[in-house]
Amino acid sequence: MNKPAYAALLCLVVFVIGGLGFLYKPDPKEGGGEADALPVYFTCDNRGRMEPCGCFTGQYGGLTRIRTWLDRHRDPESLLVDVGNSLAGDEDFRVIKYRHILQAYNIMGYHALNLGGAEAKLTGATLQEIIASQKAPLISASLINEESGELIAPPSKIVTIRNKKIGILGVVDPNSVADPGEGLEILSLDDAISRYLPALATECDEVILLAYAPEEEMKRIANAFYEFSLIIGGDVRQASQYLQKENQSYIVFTSNQARTVGQVSLFRNNDGLKAKDFDIQLMKPHIPQDEELLALSAKYRDVVRHTDLLIDHPERLSENAVPGVKPVATYVGSDQCVQCHVKEAETWHASAHSHAFDTLVKKNSDADPTCIGCHTVGFGTPSGYRREYGDTKLTNVGCESCHGPGSEHVNAWNSGKEPAFKFRPLGAGDCMKCHYGEFSRPFDWEKFWPVVEHGKEK
Repeated sequence: MNKPAYAALLCLVVFVIGGLGFLYKPDPKEGGGEADALPVYFTCDNRGRMEPCGCFTGQYGGLTRIRTWLDRHRDPESLLVDVGNSLAGDEDFRVIKYRHILQAYNIMGYHALNLGGAEAKLTGATLQEIIASQKAPLISASLINEESGELIAPPSKIVTIRNKKIGILGVVDPNSVADPGEGLEILSLDDAISRYLPALATECDEVILLAYAPEEEMKRIANAFYEFSLIIGGDVRQASQYLQKENQSYIVFTSNQARTVGQVSLFRNNDGLKAKDFDIQLMKPHIPQDEELLALSAKYRDVVRHTDLLIDHPERLSENAVPGVKPVATYVGSDQCVQCHVKEAETWHASAHSHAFDTLVKKNSDADPTCIGCHTVGFGTPSGYRREYGDTKLTNVGCESCHGPGSEHVNAWNSGKEPAFKFRPLGAGDCMKCHYGEFSRPFDWEKFWPVVEHGKEK
């Protein structure tokens, strides 16, 4: 074959091979190996913890620290999600705080926020109003309107990161919600997933499940649905100790009131889906708190200070009480007790209990119901402390904070009678209503009681 003919044949071969190349479309799920890994950062179980309360030094966590840590360590091209349980209850002041927490998530750049167990205890009307008024990317394939059967929130979210479409589906286990909010129905996990997973898996390169559910349920889901690349939970007692692989899915989870951030990276090679860089980071006290989120937390305290709350009307809190039944005794204040119990009064005045309310005033938290209960006497009861009192009465951890209402005891002595009313004996459990976890150092009855020991004086 002469040279011109050979050159022409070579060009033809190259053209044909090149043309066939246009017909071949590589599977996007094949990925580009470890170098093309998708970093995923995840949180769960915030429970209203915008910032540490500050009652004791050395407290971990808070969104204020999480943001600082993410700004320092998070890959800009990464996924950031939360599995839910972001508020601590369904009271009106906690809902107000939840709105501010959602603003914080937006500031931090979260891609998806699952509605978890705590959110499912809000009424359907409250949830729908929050979703409509907030810009937060809330999702749930589980929660539906009890009457219409329509979804409360979008079931999923699709984001594009590193030229990959990532589908995020959110669910909550009905067994993780003891009492769903009025107007809400919770679909079974299998029902919620089956409704929306097929379309999501078809459209996306990877599908991630945010499941507020126990560990065993996460494993069961992984074996029932092979499409999930990653399942992130949930309703657990502690964070993952190691990276788990079940069927085709990796499983990770975290918890613990905004004290941790989880991370893991996903990639694909010739052997299929792989994961690396798994870790659970503790938000330790040395991590600075973000100033913007501290300001947002202060804004919440200002809003709640000027809002009329249900807890400001204890008589309404007792509407469900047994008709005709009233408490035997009411709160009278420590100033009534110290007139007779002189030695105990000296011990009390020398303790931090006697000026516990001052710590709230210094942090501008003296109107925050999440803090007041452990710094006043009888807050939330008909005769106990009310926010309208300010610092005028029933403040600090007084005698009745531990011993209970003392009016019957005081009235008997004032009338010259031997009191028939007896205070019940106290123990470590009474202290641990306030002194638990980080609200102590930690609590140890044998060490703490000698500091405040009293009760032997007649």
